[in-house]
Amino acid sequence: MSQSDNAGEELIFPSQAWFEEYRQRINDNDQYEELGSDWGVDFNGDFIFEMREMPIDDLDTEAMPEFLHEEIDTYVSDENGTHVGYAFLGLEGGECTEARFIESEDEVDAGFKLIADNETWKQLMKGEVGVVDGMMSGHFDIEGDMQKVMQYSQAAVQLTESAADIDAVYADDEFSA
Repeated sequence: MSQSDNAGEELIFPSQAWFEEYRQRINDNDQYEELGSDWGVDFNGDFIFEMREMPIDDLDTEAMPEFLHEEIDTYVSDENGTHVGYAFLGLEGGECTEARFIESEDEVDAGFKLIADNETWKQLMKGEVGVVDGMMSGHFDIEGDMQKVMQYSQAAVQLTESAADIDAVYADDEFSA
């Protein structure tokens, strides 16, 4: 049974179901649609999210749902002694075309990459830090045209707010060993 079959249960971040919900929230956000209407038009506005230092070794895999265990096995890899996961966010013309885990950043063509450790991603998803403030303060690293990102900073704020609106639990909080 997938997590999306469990109506009424909280979403778990990170999971495919969380990214599906995020895509829907972005597409339901009228402010994002307006502010990001030109984003990704005539340039690649897609993002890769690189989640570093995921505390996989600290998880009680016996306690977590099977779908989450399978997703971690599939989408999180050990890169030079740290666990890393990647997600893809397709953004064009004020719409989110895709939001999903990916096994490797090589499987998609993205114009931007946002990189942070697990704790920083959680702060972003909880609305405790904004993506623009996080980039300016060095909490996030970004690859891609920073000028474009700054030009659309209000759209980025809406993306962050859409994420923060999702009622979610965090895998490392919920299933710590």
